[in-house]
Amino acid sequence: MNQSSKPKRLYVIGNGFDLWHGIPSKFSDFKRYVAIHDPRIFEEVETYLPAGDEWGQLEQALAEMDVDALVDNLGQFMPSYGADDWSDAGHHDFQYEVENCVDRLSVGLKGQFTNWVKGLPIPGRADLKRALTTLDPTAQYLSFNYTPTLSKVYGIYPQRVCFIHGSAALQDDELILGHAWNPSSRPSLNSRDDVEDMDVRLYEANQIIDDYFSSTFKRSDEIIRRHSDFFNNLSNVEQVIILGHSLSDVDAAYFTALLTVPALTVANWKFACRDLSEWPEKLLMLKTLGVSAHKASPISWENV
Repeated sequence: MNQSSKPKRLYVIGNGFDLWHGIPSKFSDFKRYVAIHDPRIFEEVETYLPAGDEWGQLEQALAEMDVDALVDNLGQFMPSYGADDWSDAGHHDFQYEVENCVDRLSVGLKGQFTNWVKGLPIPGRADLKRALTTLDPTAQYLSFNYTPTLSKVYGIYPQRVCFIHGSAALQDDELILGHAWNPSSRPSLNSRDDVEDMDVRLYEANQIIDDYFSSTFKRSDEIIRRHSDFFNNLSNVEQVIILGHSLSDVDAAYFTALLTVPALTVANWKFACRDLSEWPEKLLMLKTLGVSAHKASPISWENV
């Protein structure tokens, strides 16, 4: 693509964009879905993950599983070797139960998430109570959403949208859900002074839990490399418009990647606010991410 045909505007789309359009895509909606469709996973999230009352911190909570509670609650499957009812056949019961639980909190939870996202009702333009005046069809879109709202409501060509965490409209596309705590910075649960005296069953269970933390890590650096063509196509961008992204830490790596593009360090950044009282906090977050304060300004959704 030659320089003259490269886009001059970038939209960054977060879940607030879908919410503004009346789509029930909050994590609290997902919580209710899981409670109905898999009560066991629901109870285990409630017990072991500090996701918040409305599951608003679910992704971050994947990195903060209550390991002590998990081990304590499943301790019944790890009886003393000297117990009257001890049997060699039960030597792996504890590890088996731990593995099943963390599998439900990783693979099972993600499966329910995928099913929920794919079932979200996406309205057509005619069905909306409100819509944005316009979105630039020649711009590029970095979407943290999984839904086809941009194309269904505004006719944006899917080729102009980078679905950084996967697209629900593509049957085989993996939807990414995870935490931002790199497992390489997390010591193994078996990194302890008394490791040689540990019960082998607990040692093996700790290995299983270590693998859980690794498997639920959102590997942002790899994702960014996979979408390098998109980031390389932003060299002419003069304006960035953020619609509905919370600027949460779990996605900080993507904004860091954006700001490695020289054009974006001098571009004007606009943040859509429901109310201007939000702006001081959002400005501080943008500055923390690396956006110059004098290049950032608020905009109302009605004026996007």
